[in-house]
Amino acid sequence: MKQIESKNNPIIKRAIKAINNPSGEKLIVVEGHKLLNEALKSGAKPEMIFVENEESFYKAHRSSPILDGGSVFGETKDQKGLYKVSRGLMRELSTVQTPSEIIAFLTPAISPELEEVVKKSKMLVVLDRLQDPGNIGTIMRTSEAMGASAIILLKGCCNPNNHKIIRAAMGSSFRLPIVSNVDVHNLFDFLNKNAYQTICADMEGTILKNFKFTEKSALFMGQEGQGLSDYIINNCKSRVSIPMYGKVESLNVATSTAICLYEWSRNKN
Repeated sequence: MKQIESKNNPIIKRAIKAINNPSGEKLIVVEGHKLLNEALKSGAKPEMIFVENEESFYKAHRSSPILDGGSVFGETKDQKGLYKVSRGLMRELSTVQTPSEIIAFLTPAISPELEEVVKKSKMLVVLDRLQDPGNIGTIMRTSEAMGASAIILLKGCCNPNNHKIIRAAMGSSFRLPIVSNVDVHNLFDFLNKNAYQTICADMEGTILKNFKFTEKSALFMGQEGQGLSDYIINNCKSRVSIPMYGKVESLNVATSTAICLYEWSRNKN
């Protein structure tokens, strides 16, 4: 395992650039042994892995695929891409205040095709122009927990490879099929062709507990400030409302999604 001691090392500079300009580098940043294992299982390919404790690294990843794809961590002579660094450099590379003992930069797995996802799914969660990575990551985690089939991110949403989304999703972003940068017109074409019940939230819609979900449903959730686009509202076949009490006028989009998915999950079981 090669040791790097200087912040000016080209490898460290590349990693910092990937954090500050993820769209340019196209690498995902994963911190912690558990998330790294989930990323590797999803098909993501390691480019750079930085560790503080060499012994702890080998113990945690003894049966994980390594960079060359044919060996396991700790049992190959070719450890290109694997680096030992100091705690100070880990702080430079970390996206959180207290860094983990391992930080990995990976090429993400190839995204599934939209048409195939639509054909195979029962419940699609469709996000319209969401920008808060914490909300998106939470929705991914909730969607997996409630049994949703996949997440569709329409054009205008935050990049699903954002490190804040990955952290908030806590592994769900690697286990759940996710299709991003989707054109809404194409999506409706596929949904209608495959007999989906398209659903959006609306204050005048059917009260959620009285709503009857069909076998194949697509739940549309809108941008934090502006909600759903007029096009989506006008083209959805069904509308649901979440009853609220007191002086509350609206709910956080992640909270609203969780309530809707829980009701769907309860009714399908």
